[in-house]
Amino acid sequence: MTADPTDNNLAAWLATLSPEVAVSMRFPVQRLLHGSLYYPASAFDGDPVRLLGNVVQSFVYVDYSKSREDLDREVRENGFRGYRVIARREVCQQELVPNGWRPVDPSPAEGDRLRYGDEMGSPFCTWYVFGRHEGASNEQGPERFSLLFLCADGVAAFQALYLSNVLRPKIVAVIQPGTGFGFNWTAFEDPVRIFARTVLGNPAGPPDGLLF
Repeated sequence: MTADPTDNNLAAWLATLSPEVAVSMRFPVQRLLHGSLYYPASAFDGDPVRLLGNVVQSFVYVDYSKSREDLDREVRENGFRGYRVIARREVCQQELVPNGWRPVDPSPAEGDRLRYGDEMGSPFCTWYVFGRHEGASNEQGPERFSLLFLCADGVAAFQALYLSNVLRPKIVAVIQPGTGFGFNWTAFEDPVRIFARTVLGNPAGPPDGLLF
């Protein structure tokens, strides 16, 4: 798998982004979603960044079981090895879906309408830019990378982010989808269920790869 030129442009843009500009600028939703890695039911799994940080510099994590307090604690106490927080910003729904969006519900055979799940906390979205510690080599990963974390449903978030903005992720990660005892209401790994249909039926095109 090779990186496309847009990823390199993103890396250069992130390298010169100051914390002040990151907080005050118009949120760059198109730039961050194009060529990104999308990871539903992510929890705080750092493996996609560790494995693909030199291919992708923008990561979108989605998990409705994690609160803002959980996220802040995880970043503060664990974070990503070899990296520090360069910038942090709360993002509102309008910034993510400036054109609005209309949910596409599951088929009648799949049961419930699209929902956030009984275990969902209060929805939120936080954007981080992480920078590599000085002195660390390129083997550690990219100089900087973006992480957008949403407390939201994985299907609904994909529809809202990518379909409404007419974009596609470069890679989709399905690693710990939480089916059954994990409280997920649908099976992300099932090729005939709504998540796979949404991802593969995206008018902007399917992802280049799957991290499974």
